[in-house]
Amino acid sequence: MLGQEPDERMRLQVERYGLEHWDAKRIDAEIVAVSEWAKIRGVPLYCGEFGVYKAYADVQSRANWIGDMRTALESRQIGWAMWDYDGNFGLASRTGADIVVDEKALHALGLGK
Repeated sequence: MLGQEPDERMRLQVERYGLEHWDAKRIDAEIVAVSEWAKIRGVPLYCGEFGVYKAYADVQSRANWIGDMRTALESRQIGWAMWDYDGNFGLASRTGADIVVDEKALHALGLGK
């Protein structure tokens, strides 16, 4: 998919982003930095949107990232909300009138069994 991006600068940015290894350790480091900034300034934090675009991530990688993000936020007592319910970043998918919940994402949010 990266090769389909016609803008050379954008391709380079996306490639570099992919090399940054946004795993649990990296996510936590970013949340710690923001948390420390807020603590110094007496500013409450809330993460109003986070998620992974379903079309470009496999189910397990998506669940891992969601779980890592939730864990990092909660470890710093930062409130959160996932991006959407049944859209491109959502916890569920619609097929006609049926709604199917992504059990791995549900578990990653600490809401599953």
